[in-house]
Amino acid sequence: MKKIDSENYSADELLDILLEGNACFQNNTPRVKNHCFCAMKETLTNGQKPYAMILGCSDSRVCPEIIFDTGLGELFVARTAGGTIGPNVLETLEYGVAHLKIKLLVILAHQDCGVMKYALNAPLYNDELENLIHHAQCVKTQMGTACFNELAKHYCDFAKHRLLVKSQIIKKAYDEGKLKIQKAYFTLENGKVELLD
Repeated sequence: MKKIDSENYSADELLDILLEGNACFQNNTPRVKNHCFCAMKETLTNGQKPYAMILGCSDSRVCPEIIFDTGLGELFVARTAGGTIGPNVLETLEYGVAHLKIKLLVILAHQDCGVMKYALNAPLYNDELENLIHHAQCVKTQMGTACFNELAKHYCDFAKHRLLVKSQIIKKAYDEGKLKIQKAYFTLENGKVELLD
């Protein structure tokens, strides 16, 4: 697969490239070859120019580089349990926007998320894993959902809203059309990433 210079693509076109990669993953026909040190040494030792950012979950089954069939240097990824957003995650994404000039951010939820399961059943104001589950519980209360997979999808809305409220850098880029924020959901059973409205 050829190297992607994001300056020559719109955010929508970059999203299409990610979805094409996901189709390769689903069909067991990966195209990417640059998963070795040789590829890094040849093209990446002097800097990076990723074409998309992913905000996702730390779940070991949901590795963005693999499910989007990408190689070294293509994605700028922030992963936390449940895809939750704390100060360090926020600043990581701000770095991607302000310094790496990335124009596509995918908020990626997934099926069978342990944090969403826990948040759905844990008592409110529980001290255990408080920072991880508090926001998911807020979404649960607002949406009234009893399904952890639906909660994961609704959490994407909350995450997008939180990014735009908490970060002037992200909001400015978004308002000026320099950043597209796309919500998405990965289904473990079929390997597909679907776009959420």
